[in-house]
Amino acid sequence: MKKNALTYLLLVKFKNQIRELVRKPARLIYFILLIGFIVFAALSSDWDDSGNQAYRNINELTAGITALYILIFAMMAYNGFKNGATMFRMADVNMIFTSPISPRRTLFYGLFQQLGTSLLLGFFFLYQYSWMHNVYGVSFTTIIILLVGYSLSVFCAQLTAMVIYSFTSYDDNRKRIAAIIFFGLFIIYAAGLVLFLLQDRTQLVQNLVIAGNSIYIRLLPVAGWIGSIVGGIILNETSAIITGSVLTAVYIAGMTVLLTYAKQDYYEDVLKASEDQQIALIAKSEGRMAEGIGKVKIGKTGFTKGEGASVFYYKQKIEDRRARKFIVDGIALIFVIVTVILGVFMKNAGIVMVFMTSSYMQFISVKTGRFSKELDKPYIFLVPEPPFKKILYCIKESFTGYLAEAIMIYVPLAFIMQLSPFDTIMIIIARISFAYLFTAANILMLRVFGASQSRTLLYTFYVLSVVIMSVPAIAAGILVSTAGIVLFSDFFVIFAVMTACNIPVTLLVIYLCRNVLQYAELK
Repeated sequence: MKKNALTYLLLVKFKNQIRELVRKPARLIYFILLIGFIVFAALSSDWDDSGNQAYRNINELTAGITALYILIFAMMAYNGFKNGATMFRMADVNMIFTSPISPRRTLFYGLFQQLGTSLLLGFFFLYQYSWMHNVYGVSFTTIIILLVGYSLSVFCAQLTAMVIYSFTSYDDNRKRIAAIIFFGLFIIYAAGLVLFLLQDRTQLVQNLVIAGNSIYIRLLPVAGWIGSIVGGIILNETSAIITGSVLTAVYIAGMTVLLTYAKQDYYEDVLKASEDQQIALIAKSEGRMAEGIGKVKIGKTGFTKGEGASVFYYKQKIEDRRARKFIVDGIALIFVIVTVILGVFMKNAGIVMVFMTSSYMQFISVKTGRFSKELDKPYIFLVPEPPFKKILYCIKESFTGYLAEAIMIYVPLAFIMQLSPFDTIMIIIARISFAYLFTAANILMLRVFGASQSRTLLYTFYVLSVVIMSVPAIAAGILVSTAGIVLFSDFFVIFAVMTACNIPVTLLVIYLCRNVLQYAELK
């Protein structure tokens, strides 16, 4: 009975998730919308397919995907030196860990459960089919392969982080040695790549593609091996598939053995990481930011600037400093790097296509920042200032991050795609306008649903809101492009009118939602 308990639990959880689609119409609608967008992306790719189109070199795609896998693996595995990673929820910790089930079986339950979660994390690949098909001529099967490779990278990274944390969390010397090995490996590879690229600076993109598909990169532990598998399947290289598969399988087995045999009682190691993950999940479901985990830098105290509504802006700047928050967070930084890489490979597709892809990623990453956190405290309701003014000052804190993201993306792309200074500045402004448009959609979601715990309902409403709010800007951009109006360049007017449409829509939505600060009961 104990042997089948975990299998039964997995099957029941899967069955209950299917039942939720029927019992909760909002979740079913959200699921239908996701499928609808995937179908639309697949069909829209055929509309632009002329049949005799000259596709770009497929080696560019395999090199870029390998770079993405390396980036994801490095950033997620790094958690092992901080608070670790976990494949368990607090429900597992409270119920399964205390049950008479062996630690080894419990670990394999967590590994299997994490495989499913990793697949869901790579779901966004399905929406990239349209442009990948038009640019590289890939099939939908190729997109599935890319998704599986991404999910495998995430899974291996979390497994690695768990092993690193288990063996180094209680010994600073071990942590120092592991950090030297971990960072030293990536530094050596980065140095070798730079030396290779410096040999011929006139063919930088071509050399990047060659390096990304070379045996040098494909032998980079874990992420390089997974890139070798995916690249081998796409390029029909049997040796790359076999080599990458064997090395990856041996690595996963080795990491699992380290957890199961080197330290049987690993429960204590994952408990802290599970607690931190639970705090983050609860905060996310309630529209808040998870903070207070680990050390907090106090530094200077008290306010030296701000009065009235503006005091919230300066308060949030102090909280960012104490939380040691970087201008651009991890997810946004990944999207920045991915967008720049896509810009290199989509140079011939034009800046508009790159901007659309960038805006889609931005739509996923933009949140209300510290504004939703303020709603959990009474102070913002008590300050005798107009609610609209208080909201504007609260979301002002995000401006620095939005500006930094835009600069990090479009300044490099300006050199790559040979954009004029006027185009670059206007595109940066347009991106910021879309960021605040998405922020307004988040505020609208808070105003309508308050502290609703149905994430599916919230996401469904958010997607629909963003689509409706973006219509004026998209329609205006299409009209200007069709009319052939030119000022400074072909793109300047397009992005200018999109920005001009986004600003009043954003302000109108925020103004209509101002009562979220007038009545605390709404939250």
